[in-house]
Amino acid sequence: MKLSEENKNAFLLQIHQIIYQNIKFTLDKFESLDKNSLEHFALTEEEENFINTIKSSSLLQSILKKILINNLDNAFLDLLSIIDGVSEPLSEFGKKTDFLLVDMPEEFNEHYDFLHDEFFETYDTWEQMHNFSKDEDAS
Repeated sequence: MKLSEENKNAFLLQIHQIIYQNIKFTLDKFESLDKNSLEHFALTEEEENFINTIKSSSLLQSILKKILINNLDNAFLDLLSIIDGVSEPLSEFGKKTDFLLVDMPEEFNEHYDFLHDEFFETYDTWEQMHNFSKDEDAS
């Protein structure tokens, strides 16, 4: 059973909404510039101070928004390409067999380890593979 057209469209539209909401969340946090809202980003004091520069320039705000949109769009596009099987995941992360997104059967009672639950659990492993520290850029 393949993914229905209705579920596929809903899924893709929800990705666009997630991108929008995350960009709005980030920009709203920057706009408020209070200590509590910025804790989410684990910024240094110098980085927090630079946010005032961004806030004072509509041009910098526009640039930041475009960069965020582009990066999130590209991240989801890369993920969807792997799911579609038109882009191979990097072999350094282990063997992959082809897989598909399908509609969940109405009577689905099996236990399932959800990817969203395991996503952040895999970050430390990824970080160790690349010798990154949490304070370092993953570029």
